[in-house]
Amino acid sequence: MIRITYLMALVLILAFSLPTHISASRIYTTKEHIFPEFIKWHIYVVNGLSNNQDLFTHCKSTENDVGIHNILSGSNITWSFRTDFAHSTLFWCYVRKDHDASSTFDVFWYYHPLFEKCNWKNCIWVAKDDGIYLKDLSKSVDELMHEWYSGM
Repeated sequence: MIRITYLMALVLILAFSLPTHISASRIYTTKEHIFPEFIKWHIYVVNGLSNNQDLFTHCKSTENDVGIHNILSGSNITWSFRTDFAHSTLFWCYVRKDHDASSTFDVFWYYHPLFEKCNWKNCIWVAKDDGIYLKDLSKSVDELMHEWYSGM
């Protein structure tokens, strides 16, 4: 019995220390050897529309529904979470700026370039008149990611 306990302890130690030695691996995408699973991620959806337009949003994952919101001009919604160890965490949003223009898009998925743009913590999506932007915090720029679609 004691031998099994020591063996299990050894396996756990190896399991948690091995990824830090494989930092080049795409499986363990880390910044300074911090696992994305241990980071508390924050998603922001910002209404950057002109002319005091409201932004209708419905954001969710397979496990969590953030809810339906009408965001006033200049305001935002935000939520926080931790990713799962299976690297399958995915959040998406449906947004509509008026009765004829909308977009559906992923706001978080397990993807190293997204982690870099979000500075390993804050993913900031901004709805503007010409489309949906992701703030690339690593370069301090807004990057157009999705256009508005009519008739959806």
